[in-house]
Amino acid sequence: MTAAVTTGPPRVSPPPVSPVAGSGWLGLGAVAAKTCQTAVLLVFAAVLAPDEFGIISLAAVLLNVCVVLADLGTSTALVPFRGDAERAARSALSLALALSAAIVAVVWLAAPWLAVQLRIGAEGAGVLRGIVLCLPLAAAAGVSAELLRRSLDFRRRVLPDIGGNLVGALVTVAALAAGQGAFALVTGQLVQAALVQLLFWALRRPVLPGWSRGDVRALLAFGGGWAGSSLLTLLILNLDFLLVAHRLGAHDVGTYSMAFRLAYMPYLLIAMVIGGSLFAHLSRMRAAAVGRAAVDAALLVHALVVPLYVGLLVLAPGLTLLGEQWAPAVPALRWLAAYGLVLSALEVLVVVLKAAGRTTDVLALTGLHLVLLLVLLLLVVDRGITAVAAAQLGAVVLTVVAAGVLVAHRVPSISWPELGRGLLPVAAGGGALGLTALAVGGLLPVARSSLVGVLAAGGAASVAYLTTVVLLDRAGRTGLGRVLRPGRWAAPSAMIAGLTAAALATAALAVLAPVPVLVTLAGGAVVAAALARLEWAAVLLVVAEPFGDLLREAHPEAVKAVGLLLFASWLLRLVAGAGPSVTRHPAGGALGVIVLALLASSVLRGMDLAVGLDHAVSYASYALVVAALVDAVRRGRPGAEAVARRLATCFFLACTAAAVVATLRFLSTGGRAAGPLEDPNDLAFFLVAALPFGFVVAHRRSPLATAGVLACAAALVVATCATFSRGALLALVVMLLAALALRTLRLTTVVGLGLAASAALGLLWASHADLVERSIAEKEHIAAANVDSRYTTWTMAAEMTADSPLLGQGPGGFAAATPAFVPGDVAAVPQTVVHNMYLDVASELGLLGLVAFLALLGYAARGAARARRVPERRVVADAVLLGFAGTLTAACFLSEQFYLPVWLLVALGVALDPGPVASERRV
Repeated sequence: MTAAVTTGPPRVSPPPVSPVAGSGWLGLGAVAAKTCQTAVLLVFAAVLAPDEFGIISLAAVLLNVCVVLADLGTSTALVPFRGDAERAARSALSLALALSAAIVAVVWLAAPWLAVQLRIGAEGAGVLRGIVLCLPLAAAAGVSAELLRRSLDFRRRVLPDIGGNLVGALVTVAALAAGQGAFALVTGQLVQAALVQLLFWALRRPVLPGWSRGDVRALLAFGGGWAGSSLLTLLILNLDFLLVAHRLGAHDVGTYSMAFRLAYMPYLLIAMVIGGSLFAHLSRMRAAAVGRAAVDAALLVHALVVPLYVGLLVLAPGLTLLGEQWAPAVPALRWLAAYGLVLSALEVLVVVLKAAGRTTDVLALTGLHLVLLLVLLLLVVDRGITAVAAAQLGAVVLTVVAAGVLVAHRVPSISWPELGRGLLPVAAGGGALGLTALAVGGLLPVARSSLVGVLAAGGAASVAYLTTVVLLDRAGRTGLGRVLRPGRWAAPSAMIAGLTAAALATAALAVLAPVPVLVTLAGGAVVAAALARLEWAAVLLVVAEPFGDLLREAHPEAVKAVGLLLFASWLLRLVAGAGPSVTRHPAGGALGVIVLALLASSVLRGMDLAVGLDHAVSYASYALVVAALVDAVRRGRPGAEAVARRLATCFFLACTAAAVVATLRFLSTGGRAAGPLEDPNDLAFFLVAALPFGFVVAHRRSPLATAGVLACAAALVVATCATFSRGALLALVVMLLAALALRTLRLTTVVGLGLAASAALGLLWASHADLVERSIAEKEHIAAANVDSRYTTWTMAAEMTADSPLLGQGPGGFAAATPAFVPGDVAAVPQTVVHNMYLDVASELGLLGLVAFLALLGYAARGAARARRVPERRVVADAVLLGFAGTLTAACFLSEQFYLPVWLLVALGVALDPGPVASERRV
């Protein structure tokens, strides 16, 4: 039987959650997206002339229209789809990709003609061509997004939007600062579209192209009407732009665009967000519940948008804060504020009709709106942008009247008297807000359009609105009463007030210094996320460490700041929950002895401040890192296995990126591969430690994941070879033997990997023969000297340990005591480390520190071996054991206790150990 899309509400019991329960997550995504877009808008407004601003506005219009055409509503039709939605999604993806390719080709051919008609010149044609390249990525991401909305998984639905918009905004501003002008929009949108698609693939299984004729017919039956109404809606929203551009020119369309975008923002952030959540819930409700949910949603929408639109209406002159060139947009902004308020009411009515399966009615309403708007615009467009804004209001008012009549007829369960009574407090609050803003603005000694005037009038008006609504809304239908009531809402009230003040201050600063504000906002978001979730702070650390020296070039304390952030997040976790879980594992005792040996050696043996302080801080900080990472894994959400896999995956990908950077630098300059870490040996140690974690990513058993892992593994192996670190190459061999012993790899796989690596290295040699041969010659020239030097430092370290066997020479003691232990036949030893991790620990912390350090490694390896018996943990445990095999081998030639890999392996081995602690309470 062919799957079909519902033509009416399915007979399913009402869900136990509120019909706007997903609005919180959708709202968070919308706020994040619109905050980024608004910040970019302010930067464009401050930097670009109105002509160029008009170009980016028209490019955005084109992209929105093309996205709807490429989708045809088939992805949205997956939400109420009855049948195998995963199979139908494959057909929807194929259709979207095919249409996207066709539309891109058409736009590229038609761009010069469009530029002439819209009067935006050759630069505009280039921007139009560039912006549509986002189309295939946006179409594919839409399918994954609607599948998540179908499952009511709003949290994961919005995460790609948040991340994509944030990164896209930063890239756009950076491109604008680099002088790209209007083309900065293209650069930012391309990066954003690619990142959003990758994030959706990371959050759920990628949808692969497929085709089912029955599914396509069913999706188009519902989606065709939806797409038609969506396309008409886009024409409605952008018809004014096109006519203004054609009749009045790019300067006027830029001015009008500023007013329209500001007035449209509350509708996007509130009405469309609540509508998106409402549709998913109403599709699962019966008739009586639909009426109650529609009234509740309408009251909530109006309670939130009325103060914003009345505020825009009264405080519109504040638009000149962006510059006097925007003064002509003030009258239009006032008309458009009223338009946005009525449009928000229309959104709720349209969602109710869509959820009832009345897509034909929606299409008819949208067509009516389009005809009314077209007629009015043609009559008044030559009179200027204020007349255009008034036409928008007139068309939407008539459409709302028609929509109300249709909804009253199609959904009789809606209680209109109840809706009217609920809106009375909101209307009274809007009146109080407007009067208060006017009164305060008139009494102030500064201009009402100044920053101080806008903030003062807006703040006082907001208080007046909330107070009026709370006093009149005794039944609490609007939901605003809970904000001001004492008790458990006191903290949220303070938080909302603080966030509002911060948002206003940020908006003011963004006008004066947009780039620093955006950088600060991005940094603040990262810090807040890391403090809120220890697991995220741990991810940030493992991603940052492979680029330690590059980050230090940006700021000397950058890597330390990441470590301090992890420590602060861990302290917050400890305050909220139980003590550190590492203390309940034998490895915790070994870690404590290391710290004790460090303290005793520092105090009793002394510490060289030139090198010793840095070594002491490294030992102590990595001890804390182990404790924090163990807690992050054991108590992390959604579980220890998932967090461990996440850390392993992030470390693998970060090291792969570092390997690519190092290889490119090697190909450009020769020598030995380095860059992210200046010492090639240290970089090789990271790459060797990361290589086994590719098994964690490949365990997904999807062709995409396997191909990606093979490419990353090849990059790691090539970069490791380019470091010419003999210890790292030996470590690779040991890891392969260990993988065979643990049966993680089969012999045929090892042979295949070896042939692939050999082919990659051969290709590298063939394409850059002179550079490779010169680098090998340089390495051979110093190889013999390195052997002699390391033999000398090893001998000296052994003698230092024998001289002070219990506590060693103290942190940094090897460098400080070198003159007393240099052999007579050696002129000088410039090294400050031993180049052997075990002898280095023994020489500085004595046998007490060495035994504790070896015990820590042993307990961690035992924990990983035990974890192999748990099926969910076996893959990560195998990777940890292979990592130990490689790093502990390479550490025979390097002093790597001052870097993350060995401590990360210790933390994962201890955290995954199922023996000591059966379960951990999650905080």
